[in-house]
Amino acid sequence: MKRVLLTLSVLTLAAAPLTGVATAQSTTSSAFPSGYTRAQLDAVAPLLTDLKTLQSSRVDLAQGRVVVVGLSAVDRLTLLVRLRQANLPTGIVDYQVGAQVDTGTGPTGTATPAPAPAAPTLPATTTLTVKGAPLAPTLRPALSGPTTLRAGTATTWSFTLANSGRSPVTLSHGACDVRFEVISAAGEIVRPDPKDTLCTMQLVNTTVGAGESSEVQKVRWDGRGAGGQVLPAGTYTLRAVFVGAGAYSPPATMTVTLTN
Repeated sequence: MKRVLLTLSVLTLAAAPLTGVATAQSTTSSAFPSGYTRAQLDAVAPLLTDLKTLQSSRVDLAQGRVVVVGLSAVDRLTLLVRLRQANLPTGIVDYQVGAQVDTGTGPTGTATPAPAPAAPTLPATTTLTVKGAPLAPTLRPALSGPTTLRAGTATTWSFTLANSGRSPVTLSHGACDVRFEVISAAGEIVRPDPKDTLCTMQLVNTTVGAGESSEVQKVRWDGRGAGGQVLPAGTYTLRAVFVGAGAYSPPATMTVTLTN
């Protein structure tokens, strides 16, 4: 991992336009039966960038909504956060599963891939707060570390960013700008994101080289819940996001088995 004192590179998103399915009411100012405008519908397209489980997307001009197919619970949460950040109504998106709409093609006209394995049960709500603009789609977050944890024993996991772009990216951020929460197998947030942000006053410079992966920060959990109590043995999901330097990442998740 390279760490140098540089300023944050300006990160932008790009996405292919969505394909319309009707020709009526195509102006940017006219409202559709849904009450949304064409400008609002078109603004959803960049927000779909880099959603791993997206199978296809289209603009339904007859009703005035954006139809997305195949999003997992994690990607739905990511899109929901992006809509709020863009000041777009969350109801503008119609979520459908792959079995309900058989388009035969993905978002760019290629064959639709096989459905991804079922994601862990994750709640639609989150205690993780994001702000700023989404990171460039070339930066992919991930969590790595132990898959088992003994209750009461402090353990750390590494939050990394992988850069699939052709140029290095440097982030100047706080030392606590990776935030995480813990979710039970039943979908309950048992360890919410704490509000202690004192260490964000420390400045860290993280450079992710082209084609490389760099650790941004470690997260630490000891198998305890929000009140400091030891949680029951079972399967839990760590969910973490990077929120710093005026940008935020999609959530990264990892399943951990807790033993007593």
